[in-house]
Amino acid sequence: MNDVGKTPVGQFIASAFAQASQKYADLHRSWTQASFRVAGLLPFSLMTCVQRDGWIDIVLRCMEDEFDGRDDGVNMVDMHVHFQVLISEMWIGGVYETIRLLAHRKLAPDSDDFRTLAHDLRLLRIPLEKHEIAGDRQLTEPLKFVAHPPDKNSAKVYEYDKADPRRVHVMPRGFSGRGSATWMVLDVTTGTPSERWIERRELSDRFLALWPPVT
Repeated sequence: MNDVGKTPVGQFIASAFAQASQKYADLHRSWTQASFRVAGLLPFSLMTCVQRDGWIDIVLRCMEDEFDGRDDGVNMVDMHVHFQVLISEMWIGGVYETIRLLAHRKLAPDSDDFRTLAHDLRLLRIPLEKHEIAGDRQLTEPLKFVAHPPDKNSAKVYEYDKADPRRVHVMPRGFSGRGSATWMVLDVTTGTPSERWIERRELSDRFLALWPPVT
């Protein structure tokens, strides 16, 4: 057994978070300050949630910085890619819940920036965790899609029908020039369904911008 096998897994994980907090010390402080400001809206609850999402964000940024552009798609031979996507999806769900709760309790900042962030997070979270199109009740007819990831031999077309209990929607996924996971979301709230890419790191920047450091 090599040295890696003798080292406790928890020690590797703790080391990763420690390195991330050193590399992104200023960003880590921004997350901590944001957690105190958000916690002021819902005391004794949201502080730990926001701090948790901040820890995950700085680790993901380190992984994004190290991303080398390899993505073997469905096979995911490069486990760096696999775990980066896995943690990115966890982060989306956590931040979405904080934003959703603030909006539901009417504690959210009254700004277009907050509303557009909440909307974009919902467009991501619903397909990622519920496997359906966000707001699909607004669809007036079934939609046709090419399955993702695409088949190597042929493009498989499938129909998404909001009345079908077996319906499923898998967003196309890629990586930005910054190595951050991106997803192509489908927005059906615009009347005519429209598609656009959303980057994880950009969402983080937008979240922190809602609660800038107090000087």
